[in-house]
Amino acid sequence: MILRIEPAKGSKLSLLADDEYVMTVDADTWYSLDYSDGCEVSDEEFEHIKFIVTSRKAYAQALRFLTLRAHSADELYKKLIKKHTPESSHYAVKKCRELGFIDDEDFASRYAEELVSKKKYGLSRVKTELIAKGIDREIIENVLSQLETDFSSSIIEIVEKKYSSCLSDEKGKRRMTAGLMRLGYSYGEIRSALSEYITEEESPDEY
Repeated sequence: MILRIEPAKGSKLSLLADDEYVMTVDADTWYSLDYSDGCEVSDEEFEHIKFIVTSRKAYAQALRFLTLRAHSADELYKKLIKKHTPESSHYAVKKCRELGFIDDEDFASRYAEELVSKKKYGLSRVKTELIAKGIDREIIENVLSQLETDFSSSIIEIVEKKYSSCLSDEKGKRRMTAGLMRLGYSYGEIRSALSEYITEEESPDEY
């Protein structure tokens, strides 16, 4: 087939194969390929050209995502696949990992710390959130084992801010308990923390 290029918007070029539009190519990418306007290429060469072009686009998009915030490898891939091919998305993620732009263990550790310090999540909720980010189970277990947080204090802080009025009746306590469990705290953790917080007139057994 015969490849031709035509000027497009800005510094972009339109790539045509046998006079049919294929894709828009960045000028720097095209000239780095060592092909000329009007050259003849095989089907294999054409597929290679398309892979290079799409992979560079995916990588550029990945860098834009990473300048906004850190991502896990799986999270980054899922974002890229919305606009790029699986092959180019895998390439972009792999390159970002090789260059140290993404590190799942570091990401998981920082994200877990943020969840417990800012959102006051318990361990089970933190685990759920990390799984949703595509973090490997072994990494998750390692990160959770290293968290140094006083979850009892977090529970009490949440109760004081949101549920202090719920301690006066059983319906309120049930609502409070359900809310705390949604944040990732076990019934045992809630009961233990509340035993230090409830009024002197109430005993832990009455909770």
